[in-house]
Amino acid sequence: MTFTGKDRVLMAFNHQKGDRLPVFDVVNQPDIYVNHIGVDNYYPKGVPTVQLAKKIGMDAVMVHCTHYTCLIPPKDQWDGPDTFTDKFGIASKVTPASWPLGMTYNSITADENFLHLLQNTQVTDEDVAEVAAAVAEADDEIAVFGGVRSAFSFLFIALGIENLAMLMYDDPDLLVALIEAADDYWTKVGLKLLETGCTALYVANDLGMNERTLISPQQLREFFFPSMSKQIATWKEAGGKVIFHSCGNIDAVVDDIVAMGIDALNNLQEHAGMDIAKIKSLYQGKVTLIGNVDATNVLTSPDKTVIDGALKKVIDIAGYDGGLIVATDHSFHKGIPEENVLYFIDKAKELGTFK
Repeated sequence: MTFTGKDRVLMAFNHQKGDRLPVFDVVNQPDIYVNHIGVDNYYPKGVPTVQLAKKIGMDAVMVHCTHYTCLIPPKDQWDGPDTFTDKFGIASKVTPASWPLGMTYNSITADENFLHLLQNTQVTDEDVAEVAAAVAEADDEIAVFGGVRSAFSFLFIALGIENLAMLMYDDPDLLVALIEAADDYWTKVGLKLLETGCTALYVANDLGMNERTLISPQQLREFFFPSMSKQIATWKEAGGKVIFHSCGNIDAVVDDIVAMGIDALNNLQEHAGMDIAKIKSLYQGKVTLIGNVDATNVLTSPDKTVIDGALKKVIDIAGYDGGLIVATDHSFHKGIPEENVLYFIDKAKELGTFK
C-alpha cells in the first residue's frame, strides 16, 4: 500500500502504524524557501509553504490564518519602515530575528472598548484564505494544519504579561470577559478553518517558560482553562482534530490540557525539561505527541551523530505504537544549518520506518 503524508498524519492521530512515522515542522527560515522553490515567502503564504514541504519531503505543514496575531503582513500594510498594526490595534515591530512574526512594542489598554472590539469583530473568508489555498495545493498529498490562537497567548501578547497578571487582582471580572470574548473570536476562526478542509487546527497558546508556566497552574485553571475547554469542545463537536502547541515547560498542566480532548500535543520542549517518556507513559493511546528533538542544541550541532541519537531516542520512546509525529521541540528556526534541516527529515524517515 502506498501512503501519502496526510495518510501518515491521520494514522498517527489514531495511534496506528503505516509505512513510517510522519515528519513535520515549521520552517522559520526564508532562505530555505529561496534555495528550494525560489520564493522567500517573507509574508507567509499557503501555497509556497506547501510547495516547500513537498520539495523537502515533509508530511505536513502549518499555515497561519491570515490575521494570526503578530504575523507579518505584506509591506503595503505596514505603518512605517519596520512596524505594522493588526485589526485589534496590536502594534508590532519587524526585526531580523522575529520572522515570521513581529515583536509587539506597546500594550493594548484592557478596558470596555477593547472588550467591545473583541466581541464585535467578524470572521471573514479573508481570515482563512491562505489555509484554503494551502489545502488546495496540498491536494491530499500532505496534511495542512491551520494555525489559530487561544485566549492566553493572544491576551498576553496584546496586553503584556504584566498587565494581564495585574488584571487577575485588579479587575478579574473584566479579565474573564476578555478571555471569553477572545476565545469566542478564535473559536469562530477555527471553525472557519475547518471548513477549508484542513487536517487539524494548530492552536498556538504558549503557556510556559523554561522551568514553569508563565502564570501559576492555579491561575490558568481559574481564569483560562474553563473557556479554553469550551473552545476545544466546540472544535471537536464540529469534527475537527486539535493540536495544542505550547513552548516552555507546561508539565504542571498537561493533565488539564489532555483532559480537554486534544488530539495531539506539540512541541514538548526538551530544552525546557519536558520529559517525553513520562508523558508517553501517562497518555499512551490518548494523545499523539509531536516534537521533543532539541532544536536549540542538537539541530545546531555540526555533528550529525548527535542528531541521530536524539531522533532515535524520541522515536524509540514515543513512536513504537504509531502515536508520534517526528518534529523538533520548536521549529526549523534561524541558526539551524539548512543541511541539518534536510538531514533531520531524511534521518527521521529512516529511523521512523516500521519494520
